Amino acid sequence: MLGFAIRYGIWVGSLFFLVFFEGLSPFFIVNQLQTELTISITQLWVSGFDLPVRLQADTLLLANGLHLKILHECNGLTPFLLLLAAILAYPTFWKSKIQWVLIGYFALLAINTLRMLLVTLVVIDHPDLFHIVHDWIGRYSIALLTVGLFFLYTHYVEVIKPIRSDLSD
Repeated sequence: MLGFAIRYGIWVGSLFFLVFFEGLSPFFIVNQLQTELTISITQLWVSGFDLPVRLQADTLLLANGLHLKILHECNGLTPFLLLLAAILAYPTFWKSKIQWVLIGYFALLAINTLRMLLVTLVVIDHPDLFHIVHDWIGRYSIALLTVGLFFLYTHYVEVIKPIRSDLSD
């Protein structure tokens, strides 16, 4: 367990350094591309539902006057990188890791899209609830679902047992 915790910490630190810090991270473009994907998916549900909302660049404009800006922090990449770090740190075969990275990415993309839609639906009628539904319910729900995905992963993959020599022979 300690080995997993150490590997997890190293992976989290490495992945966040590589992706999140504009001007410093060599792969910050991944964060930008994920935000653009999130905006494109948002455009799909804005145009697909008859809501008093329109998307202008990276901002949802609600008929009630509220403007919801889609930031890098809204793109769902943070929970994915935390899940990715856990998957990479977990002692199992690479084939399983790759499968679950893909499953986790698409599941979290769908969950994040649903989170954004639900936050928008609530604040259309109750703009005063934005901080509760976004900051509390939305963030903690996606965090719990990310942990749930990791538990599913650990339940369905085979753990690589460390090779130990038996000196009692």
